Formats: sequence, structure tokens, C-alpha cells
Amino acid sequence: MNKKLILVIDDDEMTRLLINQVLSPDLFDVVEAKDGAEGIILFNQHTPDLVLLDVDLPKLNGFEVCQLIRESEEGQRVPIIMITGMDDTKSIEYAYRLGATDFIIKPINWSLFGHHLRYILRNSHYFKSLKKSESRLEHAQKIARLGYWELEGNKGHLLLSKQLSKMLSLSSYKFENGKEFLLDLIHPSEKFHIKNVLLQAFNDGLAFNLDIRIKLPTDAYLHLKLQGKLLEDNKAAIPIISGIMQDISELKESQKKLVHIAHHDALTNLPNRVLFNKRLEGAIQRADRLKRKVALLFIDLNRFKQVNDSLGHEVGDLLLQEVALRFSTVIRKFDIVARFGGDEFAILLDSIDDLEQIPPFIKRFQKLFEDPFFINDEYLHIGSSVGISIYPDNGREISELLRNADAAMYQAKKLEQDNVYFYSNDLTESTAKRWSIENQLREAIEKDDFILLYQPKVCSNTELISGVEALIRLPVKNDSPVYPSEFIPIAEESGLIIALGKWVIEEAIRQLKAWQNTACGHLSIAVNVSSRQLYSKGFTKFVVEALQNADVDASQLEMEITEEHLIPTNQENTIKETLTDLTDIGIRLSIDDFGTGYSSLSQLKSMPISILKIDKSFIDHIPNNKQDTAMIKSIISLAKNLELQVVAEGVETIEQLIYLRDNDCDIIQGYYYSKPVTYTEIEHLIENKKW
Repeated sequence: MNKKLILVIDDDEMTRLLINQVLSPDLFDVVEAKDGAEGIILFNQHTPDLVLLDVDLPKLNGFEVCQLIRESEEGQRVPIIMITGMDDTKSIEYAYRLGATDFIIKPINWSLFGHHLRYILRNSHYFKSLKKSESRLEHAQKIARLGYWELEGNKGHLLLSKQLSKMLSLSSYKFENGKEFLLDLIHPSEKFHIKNVLLQAFNDGLAFNLDIRIKLPTDAYLHLKLQGKLLEDNKAAIPIISGIMQDISELKESQKKLVHIAHHDALTNLPNRVLFNKRLEGAIQRADRLKRKVALLFIDLNRFKQVNDSLGHEVGDLLLQEVALRFSTVIRKFDIVARFGGDEFAILLDSIDDLEQIPPFIKRFQKLFEDPFFINDEYLHIGSSVGISIYPDNGREISELLRNADAAMYQAKKLEQDNVYFYSNDLTESTAKRWSIENQLREAIEKDDFILLYQPKVCSNTELISGVEALIRLPVKNDSPVYPSEFIPIAEESGLIIALGKWVIEEAIRQLKAWQNTACGHLSIAVNVSSRQLYSKGFTKFVVEALQNADVDASQLEMEITEEHLIPTNQENTIKETLTDLTDIGIRLSIDDFGTGYSSLSQLKSMPISILKIDKSFIDHIPNNKQDTAMIKSIISLAKNLELQVVAEGVETIEQLIYLRDNDCDIIQGYYYSKPVTYTEIEHLIENKKW
């Protein structure tokens, strides 16, 4: 096959580059133009086999270029494929009127792009062959799936070529009262339009190029390209329209697949966000017209991340497919469920007469998670958090409804597992504040704009500072401090905790390096480490390299993890391996807030832990509260038996200090000795030996 010359007229350099990469250099030569005027010049110079033409061009737009090419002698039969937006139907119709051969939808599906062009070039080749050699007409028609037809006016005959008659499964090729016969074959929804087109063609001599559907004897419909024009040199008294029909069913099926791909999720085959928003727009219009409401449910799967992390993404994908199947069983025919990405789904409840219709649906929905999902011989238990917004109560715009349903979903996750939360206006302020804090975090990470404070850890017997805990703070802006209790959970939810934690560790190690060979050289620094950091790839390697680069002994770095890491999970071995690797290089590990979680003694014994930190909630009411004092004694006794060091945090009074010291608590941390302070104030405390 001879190489085909493709003229690409597109002002987007990236599109031109991708077209060059997709088209095989063995099959195609590509000539590029970046605007319409240059495209006309290159067309006249090269006479390409096919033109790829963007609609929106500088100098001359795509429509003008198409018209100029079609008006030239050389350009009448060259295929012109217009590149346009998915929903730009007016542009598509206009392009066809100007003589465009076909269109390609943006964004372009590159996997089908080459096939599409080859299909167009093949048909173009056959069409040209038809014109060149009448002797090969029947053979060429058969290959190209096309045939010619003639229609006489004034209730005259309809004449079809043998190939076209065969393609339409007709027993004859000549029919009386031809126009009515042809119209009877056409799909009812298109019949009136085609009738007017034929009438106009007979009266005005206008050519036409249409896509139609013809009914076969099997009652199936065939997609055809119908082209025709009044014969100008016809000397007979009866006017005749002559043209061709081509089977474009394959092309229509390809276009249908492209549209489906653009509007559906590849994994679950559910509608995607684009189609969901279109359906939501239609539901809103109906609700306004019928005085009804629309409910939007935003769904996040609980415990899905654990499944993905422990069993792998393949199992996670299978689980999402099963979830999608279950979701589809509870919605009505006129409702829609869509996947937005990851483990996020959305459901649209259309045409709601009464909000009391929603709770029964929620009950049916929640029952979907009562039975486990059986995936690859594993029973998997997951749940969902659901946020609900109502049109028009909670917003009149699609973006507002989605945003409010998302905010309600986050509130549902905060309350408890597998909860449902209806949006209220009170959430608007908290949602805005959440996004403001997240944006502030992102900006601070980008600019390294954090403050690291240090709270002393004091030996209960010697009252000497043995170490400090590093505590991150955001700089105060506009006299509105953002406290760790506010920004740390947001950092966890958004994934920013990885970058945040990395900054803390690097800064702590830098400070340890700065304190070497000073009065603070003996101090250790404890940093808090989140589960996301422990699960993140390369965490141990990052810590090792940071210590080596700063030439700091690993024994001076402590890492505090919460008690949740001791609770058995599918990732227990992963956590244990990471913790073991950290202790192997000399880092000491501490359980923070001990006593507030649900860890078991066996887990505590099996993990490489060196320190227990008693949570402040147990310290607050000693020595007066008998239950807290009993709990303190038990924790200290347990730690001593396991040869673990005990740290009491949140100590604020002399009575608390005396009680803890008398019960053999090793380290005291809290406001009794010092609030979190800067590194220079730590140096001052050490040098002056304040206590």
C-alpha cells in the first residue's frame, strides 16, 4: 500500500505531535499547518490524501478552510475530517453542510484514531476508484458497501443499483411510486425531514448529504450515508435525483462506542461524572417544571483502602465492580448511579414528590453492605459513608449540589462508620474553613512555611531534660491561629500528611545536627509519625538517608505512633516490618496516647516498642480520681514488666508530678515544666538548668 499524505491543520502543537506519534511512518506522511491560511497553502502545494481540520483556528477557521477546499477542483473528493467538541452539534451539522466527510470527537481516543483514519481513507479510495472505472463499479460497490440510486419526480420510479438492492435485502431494484416506497423504508423519526429534503432537491436542485436509517425486511435498521443531487444535464421532462447510499453501520457503531467510552467508567461500566452531570441537569429541569425535588447522594466506601493495600489493586478493582452491580439493583429505571473515580460513587434520585421517599431508599441501600463481598475466595466486609443534598433546598446549581453532598459525606465519615448525613446550611461555613485550611497547608508545604516547637521531656528523678518532642505549628495569619487539632486531621484526609511528616523529620534531624557538640548534644527528638507515612513506599529509606546525610546518630531520633498501629489488620505484617526496620537502624519507637485505643497485650509484646506514653486524659484527674490512679499504676506496672520506658504527658500540677514520681514513672512532659517552645528557648533552659 502506498503511503498516504495527511494534512493536519491544527493550532495546538500537542495535538499535532500526538497525531504524528499515532500515525505509523510506514503508512503515512504528515504535513502540518498551524493556522487556516497556512493550511490552504499547503493543501494547494501537496494535494493530500486526507485533511484533519480543527474547527477553531486562527486566520481562517475550520469552516472557512473546509469551504475553500471543497470549492477547488482538487479538493472536491479529498476526505476532510473535522475535529470538534463532543457536544458541539451545531458545528458538526454546519461542517457537514460545507462538505466535511466526518468528524472526530474531542478528547480524541488515540487507540481508535488510526483505525478511524484508515477507515475514511479506505472509503475515499473506493469512491475514487468508482469514478475512475465504470467497469469495476459493481465490484467496488460491493467492497465499499455502497450503491447508486435514482429517483424520478412526479411519482416516478426508484432505481437502485444491484449492490444497493442486495445491501437493503430487496428482491428488486426498480420500484413504482419511488418516493413513497423510499420514505416507507426510512425510520419514522427521520421520514418527515427526508421528505422535505427530497422536495427541496426537486424544486431547487440542492445537493444533500444525510445519515439515515433504512428498515430491512428483518425489521432491523441499517445506517446509511444518503447523498443525492438533481441531474443538471437531464433532458427528460421528468426531473431525476441521482446519488449514492453507503452502509456506515460500522462507523456508527464505532462512534457509538466512542460516545459510550466518553460517558462511562471503564472499570465498572457505570456512567461517569460527565454523563451524571448531564442527567442531573435534565432532572433539575424536570423538577422545576413538575414542582418536584431531586436528591443527590455522594458515596464513599469505608475500608476500601485497606482492601487495596492488603490484597492488591486487582482485588480492589473486582470489589468495585461488585459494588457497582449491587448499586444498580436498588435504583429505579429513571435514577442513575455513577462512579466518580477511586471509591467514590454518586446516585441521582429523580422526581421526588416527598422527602419521605428518601429514608426507605437509604435502608435498601445500606442493606447492600450487610452481606460480605466474595472476591477471589475472600469474604470482604466494607461499608459506606453517604452525604445527601436536595434540589432546590441545598442549591440550584449542579456544582453547588455536588459540593454540598460531598461536604455532607465528609461529615458522615466523621460521625461514625457507615453513616448517612443530610446537608445543612451549617456545613457551609465548616466546609469553607476546611478548604481554607487545606489551601493554607498546601501553600505552607510549597514554601516550607512551618514552625517546629519543642516540648521538654524531663527525667522524674533528676529533673534534667533528656529529650524533646517536636510539635509542628502553622504560622498565625490575620490573627487567626490554626491549631494542630484542626489541620492535622485535614492533612491526613487530603494526603498532605506525607509531605508534612517528611518536613518534620528533616527539620528535627537538622536540629539534632545543629545541637551536636553543644550543651544540647545529648537530647533526643521525638516526632509523630502517621499511618500514611508508615504505609508509604520508601519511608524507611528516606529516614536512613536523612540521618546519613546529616551525620546524626539514629538513637537520637524517636518516632511516636498511635495505638491504632497495634490493632490487628490485614496490613499488620507491613507495619511490623517497617517498625522493625526502623528499630534495626537504632530509632526508638514510642506508643503515643496509650490507653485510649484497643490494642492487645500480645500486639504490644510483639511490636518493637521501647516507650509507652500515658495519655493526658488519664493524667488530668490524678491523684484524686481513683479510677485514673488505678489505670496509671496498671500502665506503669505493665510497662515495667515489658521493660518499657514510661512517659506521662500533659502534666500540669505538682500533685500530678509527685504521684507519678512516687509510682516510678520515668519521664514527665507537660506545662508544669514547659509549654512547647522554640529551639533557642530549649537551649536557654539547658544552659540555665532551670530545674
